[in-house]
Amino acid sequence: MPGPKKGTPVTDDYPSPKGREGDCIDLRLYVTNETPNCLAAFANIKRICEDRFEGRYRITVIDLVKNPRLAREENILAIPTLVRVLRGEKGQKVIGTLSNVTEVLTGLGLSYEGNGAPRKIKSKDRIRQAMR
Repeated sequence: MPGPKKGTPVTDDYPSPKGREGDCIDLRLYVTNETPNCLAAFANIKRICEDRFEGRYRITVIDLVKNPRLAREENILAIPTLVRVLRGEKGQKVIGTLSNVTEVLTGLGLSYEGNGAPRKIKSKDRIRQAMR
């Protein structure tokens, strides 16, 4: 699926989730226009999700230039910021270009199994994983 088009405000979902509701990872990428770091972050998270979760994810790209109130509501202090949306819990955030796969997965509280199914990892596992 193509990424954001040049010159177009970005607020869209990539791709539609597949599989059961519990298998879907819901992510929000907060950007400003089409800066190189924001474009790199989108490309990196899309690649990570396709490689690890085989289409069972949704990335909503939100342009804070077009939606500035969302920055205040979601407490976004830097861009690009990726937030994993969790029902009933505070979302987990990762800031930057998302180029380090281990840091991204650890920051979002995710790991992956051989078949690409996402699973939540515990904080002890996160520390061990980060130290590898």
